[in-house]
Amino acid sequence: MFGLRRMKRPLHFITREHELELIQRLLTIVDDRNFHPNTTAVVMASPDYSATVAMHLAHAWSRDGDMLSLIPVHVAYPDEDPEDCRRRMELQIQDFRIYDHLVLVEAGIIRGSNWRWMLEVLTDVMGFRRDQITTVALCENLHSAVKSDYVAEYYDNNTHELMFYYERFNRHWTR
Repeated sequence: MFGLRRMKRPLHFITREHELELIQRLLTIVDDRNFHPNTTAVVMASPDYSATVAMHLAHAWSRDGDMLSLIPVHVAYPDEDPEDCRRRMELQIQDFRIYDHLVLVEAGIIRGSNWRWMLEVLTDVMGFRRDQITTVALCENLHSAVKSDYVAEYYDNNTHELMFYYERFNRHWTR
């Protein structure tokens, strides 16, 4: 057992080396031809988990000496109300509106509920069309309610619990 985390299923454990392999896989599969720093931003969903992958992708998608901007969006843990995060994102509207295209990046999609409310805010509140948004996941549960446009690796949350090498005890995951 890792720390005080209670595991009900075996781990789908992502090591640092495997994380870098998955980032490289994303760089080969994501169609970035239309990404340009003047028109595209990387939205780092859940920065506490996604900062590494978002930073690598934003740098790799650099053009003309500029990297894509990073916009952090905090998401709720399973025991928190996602409406607070939704309202915080809505307050960032000016950060988003200067771009024509957004690339949403998340390290781990478990349920897909964060993608759902983020896409709703971007389309219903901020006026983006769905074709102006690209969703990218390092790892995604096969049973996620919302499917990402690009995924480096799928796993089955019914049989395995996703865990990254950098995780430590987190009171929000103990239930």
